[in-house]
Amino acid sequence: MKNGNVRKLFFKPNKVNIVTGESNTGKTVIWAIIDYCLFSSEPQIPEDIINENVDWYGINFNINDEVYTIAREGINLFGTPSTEYYFSGSGEIPEKPEKNINEDEIKKYMEAQFEINDKVVIPYGGKEIRQGSKISLRYFLLFNTQGENTIVNSDTFFDKQTQLKYKEALERIFDLSIGIDTVRETLIKEKLISLENERKKMSKKSIALEKENKLFEKNMRDLLLKAKEYQLISDLSKSFEEELNEIKHVILQENESIPSTEINDFDKLDKQRWELIKKIKKLKRFENEYNSYKSLIDNNIDSLQPIEYIHNNYSEIIETPLVKEFVSQLKVELNEIKRSIKKKSPVKIDVKSQLNSLQTELYKINTAINLLPQNYKQFDNHKQKYVLIGEIKTRMQIYEKDWEEENYDTQIQLLSKEIDELKKQLGNREDKKEAVIRLLQEIIQVYLDKSENALANYAGFKAVFDHRDKKLRLQKPFSTVVENVIGSSSNHLFLHLCLFLGLHELIMRQEVPFVAPFLFLDQPSRPYYDNKAEKAKSDSDRAKITIAMQLLNDFVTRVNDELKREFQFIVLEHIPSEIWTENSMNNFYLVEEFRDGNKLIRNEDINHNHPPSQE
Repeated sequence: MKNGNVRKLFFKPNKVNIVTGESNTGKTVIWAIIDYCLFSSEPQIPEDIINENVDWYGINFNINDEVYTIAREGINLFGTPSTEYYFSGSGEIPEKPEKNINEDEIKKYMEAQFEINDKVVIPYGGKEIRQGSKISLRYFLLFNTQGENTIVNSDTFFDKQTQLKYKEALERIFDLSIGIDTVRETLIKEKLISLENERKKMSKKSIALEKENKLFEKNMRDLLLKAKEYQLISDLSKSFEEELNEIKHVILQENESIPSTEINDFDKLDKQRWELIKKIKKLKRFENEYNSYKSLIDNNIDSLQPIEYIHNNYSEIIETPLVKEFVSQLKVELNEIKRSIKKKSPVKIDVKSQLNSLQTELYKINTAINLLPQNYKQFDNHKQKYVLIGEIKTRMQIYEKDWEEENYDTQIQLLSKEIDELKKQLGNREDKKEAVIRLLQEIIQVYLDKSENALANYAGFKAVFDHRDKKLRLQKPFSTVVENVIGSSSNHLFLHLCLFLGLHELIMRQEVPFVAPFLFLDQPSRPYYDNKAEKAKSDSDRAKITIAMQLLNDFVTRVNDELKREFQFIVLEHIPSEIWTENSMNNFYLVEEFRDGNKLIRNEDINHNHPPSQE
């Protein structure tokens, strides 16, 4: 304190540490102080009463059986966080802290305790977070807090999700935090994303180059046609590459001209074109006549079918000899007609195939004709000739490098091969992800079953974790129906508690080193107590908050006994101590009760020119 006093709060390990009491006594500021000491750049400590009376803030804590102290000078004017830090690797608490380390050094040291190093990186970037940047220790703190605006929220289960940086951070660290991904897999994913982005760039360049090449070819064909008109190159039909080489030769040799062939290909090709057109017309006419012939045959046969039907079905019952003989004679004549038609089957010919072949040939001839000059021209002078040659030369120089040297397809193939190899190293990640989510849901179900007396209509429902939105939902038993809306803030509270208890147990079972084993809860009794009330709204509400506290008590026991691990809760509350003392919750520890003038900043430490309000 600025008056020389020291204000201390003691939190025990493996306990549900409760700070309870009245509103406006500074309880909520406790996490803001811890967060500030853990390198927050946006401190939430109020200036009035709190910061104006404090020189330094500090935390003393245990990690991996080692005790540490971090202290940070009070917030400067205009809310600017201080860059002055004191650090002790042995847990020493000085009478008056002085700066002995900078923020980057202390961050690096603390991150090492959680195995966060340069290899623990962001696998893919966002608007606020850069791909490949080191993951901050502060991002993992998202698993350690449930603020008063989050703990009963129906849509958001994690703090700071209104801040884009932390929203992006949660999406990028979540799978690493619960053991779906390892550091090695995260590095592979980062490399994969980088390679896939590079492949996309190459593909775009390849497409752009292809368009440029097509444009080059179109422009050059126009120039080559012009060169033929002026008889710089032969007008004989050749491939584009051959004509390109021929014009290159003209440019290199700077010949006066290359004589045109005396044979004009245009007349020859035009004659071939008309011959093909006549063949196609004749073939189409034949096809139409053949189809009409087949239709006539089918109609003739259909008209004779009744005779066969009468003969087959009624010849035995026809009693009149004359009629019977007449039907039999018609049957004989029908068979004769069928045999005659069968003998006159048309010439078998694949008309469609021949038509396609002729049309393809016609297309080629039309293309060749378009490439030939129909009128020859003469240069008025040498200057006009060299202007045309210069235009051709300039156009070729612009495109020639990409046309001849760039080969993006090879680079894309190499990138694709490397991507496939990395994907093999990842294995079937989706199977692993599904297995981890199933385990998380199984753990959460344990806590939901313990809470069923508080969940009313949702007792017995099954846990469903929504990995995309990072939410816990409830599924009706023996049904595929997953509830999107579950009603009261009391239900939301229990969903938040069960999810975070499930996450921390999963993290410990998965032996993930990045998340610290503690959870800070700000007023879980909000659905049951008014802000300034010391008594629950009803006996039912008192029973529900008792179930919630029992859940925390049992979690500590489960972690200590079954997992052989340690865990610590820090809970800010309004509830009276009878809630845990009368229900034999042995893991509860009352840190302090802020009542009857006892506050975070006591009256003797306050400048009494200010009113004693501490939000």
